[in-house]
Amino acid sequence: MRRRHLLAAIGVAGASTGLAACGPPAPSATLPTGTRSGGELVYATDREPTCLDPHNSGDMPQTYIARQYLDSLVSMQEDGTVVPWLAESWEISSDGLIYDFTLKEGVEFTDGESLDAQAVVANVEQIMDPATQSSTALLYLSPYFESAEAISEHIVRLTLKRPYSPLLTVLSQAFFGIESPAAMARGLEENCLAPVGTGPFIVTEWKRNREVVMIRNENYTSAPADAKHQGPAYLEKVTWRFLPDNTARFGALQSGRAHAIFNLPPESVPAARADDTIDTEDFIHSGVPFALDLNTTDPALDDLRVRRAIVHASDARGIVASAYAGVFPYEGNAVSSGTPAYDERFHEPFPYDPGRANDLLDEAGWTGRDAEGYRMKEGRTLALRLPYASDPGETPPADLTIYQNFQAMEKRVGVKIELLPSDAATMTAMKSDPTRYDIQGRYWNSPTPNVMYIKFSQETLELGNGQNVSQDYDEELDETLLAAAATTDAEEQVALYSRAQELLVARTWHVPLYPIQTRLAVRSDLVRDIWIEPSEGEPVLHDAYLVRGGR
Repeated sequence: MRRRHLLAAIGVAGASTGLAACGPPAPSATLPTGTRSGGELVYATDREPTCLDPHNSGDMPQTYIARQYLDSLVSMQEDGTVVPWLAESWEISSDGLIYDFTLKEGVEFTDGESLDAQAVVANVEQIMDPATQSSTALLYLSPYFESAEAISEHIVRLTLKRPYSPLLTVLSQAFFGIESPAAMARGLEENCLAPVGTGPFIVTEWKRNREVVMIRNENYTSAPADAKHQGPAYLEKVTWRFLPDNTARFGALQSGRAHAIFNLPPESVPAARADDTIDTEDFIHSGVPFALDLNTTDPALDDLRVRRAIVHASDARGIVASAYAGVFPYEGNAVSSGTPAYDERFHEPFPYDPGRANDLLDEAGWTGRDAEGYRMKEGRTLALRLPYASDPGETPPADLTIYQNFQAMEKRVGVKIELLPSDAATMTAMKSDPTRYDIQGRYWNSPTPNVMYIKFSQETLELGNGQNVSQDYDEELDETLLAAAATTDAEEQVALYSRAQELLVARTWHVPLYPIQTRLAVRSDLVRDIWIEPSEGEPVLHDAYLVRGGR
């Protein structure tokens, strides 16, 4: 179900602008020929995390970088199976409620502390502690978690209150990376700056708004079973640079000042394809696609007819194709096409149909018009607020184009969309306050279709952390997803997850747009073996090595 594409590159492209911000070139050219070991890799990305500890918050930039310094208990492969990582084996009770993980022995955190069962318990406790402010890892565990305990020095037991068949794939994400208890005890603020793991690199410096510097963990012994090699990383140093400007980021790659970049800009795809020194790799994430979530606490959006009218009027397929120049596919389902149990029957349940949209709005009683031509009902104009992050790293130009096109499409049927550029503090406050928005652009990457429970369940709504953006739930949907999590029968899971997709279509809580992708562009003449793992599309640098002397 997952797709990975390695695109062939041909031709030559010119240099670009913005290179002055990229710093001096990496020293790969000065390294000796004939060995993979050594050197500095520069990786440029568009978004800077707010915290380097992925237990806090839980945004994607955290998981991408955390993969470089934190190991997880297990590693997920492309077919959805998991292989050993920090846990060399595990046993699951027949009722699915008890997981006993046996940890590798002799593994140390980079602060010298030993990895043992109590350290894993401390990690779970940190994730579940409200003070950690976890909005991702917590939601994966909270509906199911009962306790964590050390059975022996190297056996840790997780006990669940409900069966949770996706647990192993969930734990493979860097959101559940295992950290040093001593480092966590420093407090959230200090741990955000430099979390300590057992991974292949060590965070040494975070220059805000510029880069995070990591050096090789010379004692690394705990690579996952599916790594391309065991032992320490080949690279001596990694500079994880933040270049939100699309032109500057792609220019850094073209000039060789960056060996690899994340999120190849759509407008740069033709140039990348025409450059025989650049390879691109795309990974379509499993989970909930980027969508415009509709807040049902607004009286207008509480009406199913209005929600469906908005979807019919949006021409979602057209605005995605326009904004992303055909690079991103359209996805109209509640889950993306890379998700296990994806049901293609719901790929486009409400196609563009302005006539049907107008009929639905008329049926809902929005038949009046104000001076600007927008629909009215009982003295109220049908106006909906759509706040978005004004930071181009958070809202890339293509997403802003989507918002603007959506606004234009809705105007055609008399719905007013108010686009509200907002700073980061406003966006954070707004997410947990449903009185401050009517529509939000959101997504949720996840290795399991059970992500539908996280996004749309009553339990998530009652947590009040803003992840259930629609502010609504469906009892049958909740029961269906809990039943899917409770079974390990593959056919039964597919049937239940298909029913869940059908129920979400019926409720029409959002306007799905496109699946999230990890899109890497790599200077193939400078570096080899950067790969994308499948649980969260995290780039893996442990196996990467610099090319020199023609190798």
